[in-house]
Amino acid sequence: MIENALNYIVGLIQRLATTIPTSCKHTSYTQQLSQLYSNATTSESLYDLLILTVAVVLALELVSNATYHVPKAFVKTIPVRGKHLDIFSVKDWAFISFNKVLTGTFVYLYYGYLWSVRKQHMGHGHNEHSLEHGCCGGGKGIWRLEDLSLTNTILPIPVLFVVYDFFYTLLHWFLHIKAIYAYVHKHHHHQKAPSRANIDAVNVHPLEFFLGEFNHILAMHLVVKGTPLLGFQGMDVSWLAATLFIGLGGILAGLNHTRHDVAIANKKSGWTLYDSKHHDVHHRIPQSNYGQYTVLWDRVFGTFREYDQNDRVNPAYQLDPRTGMSIGSDKKD
Repeated sequence: MIENALNYIVGLIQRLATTIPTSCKHTSYTQQLSQLYSNATTSESLYDLLILTVAVVLALELVSNATYHVPKAFVKTIPVRGKHLDIFSVKDWAFISFNKVLTGTFVYLYYGYLWSVRKQHMGHGHNEHSLEHGCCGGGKGIWRLEDLSLTNTILPIPVLFVVYDFFYTLLHWFLHIKAIYAYVHKHHHHQKAPSRANIDAVNVHPLEFFLGEFNHILAMHLVVKGTPLLGFQGMDVSWLAATLFIGLGGILAGLNHTRHDVAIANKKSGWTLYDSKHHDVHHRIPQSNYGQYTVLWDRVFGTFREYDQNDRVNPAYQLDPRTGMSIGSDKKD
């Protein structure tokens, strides 16, 4: 049974891979998108995408539950200072459900992009579904196990995070502009004290979710193909690096929306790579800490605000560990 399941998954991946057009300087982006749409909207491809979406949603549930439950035994709890959103509305659940489903399409296009710029391997014949193409500059997507290395698997990860957060910080700041805020990002800030991990993380307007998720593809494109104007010629990125990037990103985004006090820092130097409390500050004081995974660019742009453990704590806002709801809500009932 396991062997049959693995064979089915491999076959599904291979079928979806054949729908991805090869990135090439001789083909315009419009032509590539048109070809992708034509290939991906056949009945077989749509069925495969449905199966992929179900698998991705189940994986997200595992990650969310692990992010929520596992750290409880090892880390302290961040006191609740903002009002916790105890009960989700129909709109909340509609946004959460839609965004989870959208993740399947994102995963398809994310890996599809890396497949479209895959490394050329000579000697196996050249056809539209082979691993060969020599028309593109910059780095390549690395898919063969024997080609994995530190330079295409470990080195790209911090670069991907830095590039992603540069654009995410700008996007997040833009969504807080007064004329725009009420129409898109305000929904996410109904929650002043996120606690449900990835469930609270994806409780955003679908437009915001789309922009945030597909920013990963933009980051991948810029890291692989480079930015010649800045003197960066691109680098090879393996499928494993791509997986670690979105996997770690999903965990960090989930931790940002829990009460878990998780930090990656050097206490001697005072240098902090990641701190879940920084995003907690953002939910209470929105004009600060716009970064998703780090506050590097907030420090550069002057929007960083440190967590203050001496800020006032309202006992009624604290969460009941049994229910996950505000203690004050029980008294009201």
